[in-house]
Amino acid sequence: MNIARILQAVQDTFSKQELLELVAQISRFHRIQGSSDIEKAAEYIYSTLKEASIYDVKIREYSYSKQYGIHLPVVGWDLEECYVEMVRPLHIRLASSIESKMCAVTHSPSGSVEAEVVYIGRGLDLDKEAINKVKGKIVLSYGTPYLVYNTLANADVAGFLFYRPNAPENALPYFGLFLTPEEAEKSKAPAATIPRSSANRIISLLERGEKVVVRIDVKARYRNDAKMKVVEASTQYSEKENVEGEVHIFAHYCHPQGEVNDNVSGTATVIEVARALDRAVSRNIISIGNRKKVVFVVFPEYYGSLPYLIDKVQLEKSKIEFGVNLDMVGEKQEFTRSTLNIILPPRILAHDMYEALLFKLILTTLSSDAKSFNGVSRILRYRLDVLPYDGGSDHDIYLQFAVPSVMLNQWPDIFYHTSEDNIDKFDPDIAKAIGVAVGSFAIISMQKDKLDLDVDTLTRRYHEFREGYIQLKNCHINEASETRVALPKNEKRYRYVGPKGVLSLRHLIKLLPPQDFKELLKLIDEDFKNFLALRFIPLLLMHRALTASEIAAEIQREYCKAVEYSFIDKVLETLTKLGLVETV
Repeated sequence: MNIARILQAVQDTFSKQELLELVAQISRFHRIQGSSDIEKAAEYIYSTLKEASIYDVKIREYSYSKQYGIHLPVVGWDLEECYVEMVRPLHIRLASSIESKMCAVTHSPSGSVEAEVVYIGRGLDLDKEAINKVKGKIVLSYGTPYLVYNTLANADVAGFLFYRPNAPENALPYFGLFLTPEEAEKSKAPAATIPRSSANRIISLLERGEKVVVRIDVKARYRNDAKMKVVEASTQYSEKENVEGEVHIFAHYCHPQGEVNDNVSGTATVIEVARALDRAVSRNIISIGNRKKVVFVVFPEYYGSLPYLIDKVQLEKSKIEFGVNLDMVGEKQEFTRSTLNIILPPRILAHDMYEALLFKLILTTLSSDAKSFNGVSRILRYRLDVLPYDGGSDHDIYLQFAVPSVMLNQWPDIFYHTSEDNIDKFDPDIAKAIGVAVGSFAIISMQKDKLDLDVDTLTRRYHEFREGYIQLKNCHINEASETRVALPKNEKRYRYVGPKGVLSLRHLIKLLPPQDFKELLKLIDEDFKNFLALRFIPLLLMHRALTASEIAAEIQREYCKAVEYSFIDKVLETLTKLGLVETV
């Protein structure tokens, strides 16, 4: 089987025009988790994939009102209108859903309030006196909306305004409360967003002693029958054929109307890859093997992938061998200032052979026609990097089910989760290049024993490259020898025993006593420590019972960073209190 021929076949059948049409169509839905529009988006995706002939296409339906694993239920919510204006000392519009539906913090209650504004900064360290001062006021904060909202739930706050200090100056940020149905019944104060420029203007007025009055109008409705829809398209086989395993190509299709790179870009690319393979097979340009299935699947982020994999892995006993997550893959890098990152699974879940094939195909499709100075080699036309495991998308869930998964993601993106993540930042050329690589990988993964390629040698060289590159990039001699406080000789060994799913502060604030939660926030105030405590350490313990020193060694091995034993001990203590971890 000739790799170049497969790449050319997928290249020829992948339509950039159709990709753009998919992006335009899907982005028009306000795809908020629990909304009517996210259900409509799923139906559109389903009907589009049903046009292909080689797949069994189905919708798996779950409920937002039900808890799956550790993920709490989410109230159904539809936004009708949002408007925010300053009334005093100036009369100016600050935000409107006419321009962007990100105006309302998702799952905000309806309400119309006009009140004086109080700036509370991060909003998580307010004493009793400060809390008393916000009664009847609109609070302005840059803190995590759910935590701020929860902290002031009993303070009779009139309304909430949130902004993001690192967002583009005039962009509205995307924020969500993700309230449970029970929380939604008790919540009264509307919550909206404003641009950083407007927030700074208000703060400046307040610092000069001005009284600032703002009006917030949010019209929304809660719904109790919100459906969580997962769309799955898998290659078809007769019942007599023995399918050895599955390879999954997946993306999440949720997020606000108009937001494109996160993650309409990934969803549209998954759909167009599926259609390209259908064309190529239907026209007898390429054939697919009958030993494995390729499954294309899109779902609401985390909330859809978790129940889907509970069904697939635990109930149906499907053997998923590998996953590729497309999340933010279509960026104009010169605008968003991003780099395409190939984010690897942790070493304990690595699959060198599949990773090697995928990496080789990506390098091929991202190479330009331009050659080096003396014509020795082709040069990549996009910024590209390889990173150790990082969280934040649905590959997290696949990894919890022991499925080796790679995420393809463009980061950092200066327009991330804002109203300026729109179609003018979308680059169909890079999305197509990634799609062609992933589509070719899907075909090759089903017939790898027929390749005109020494797979064993490729796999070995990839492993050497991965280990060497990450070591060269991240490791420093002094970190490897950094000393830690000695542990007792009889260390306890821990394992994860809780439900699957991604730990969130939204969940932990409900389970921990207030003082313990404050201590946890201090412990994980740095991004990396937050990631270790809520993602990496629980993931390790799902697959292997480890001591604190063994966890520290795994962190050192994966990230070339030394972490204090005291930090790991406190994380394990907290996870044990929550009943998520136990000693073995």
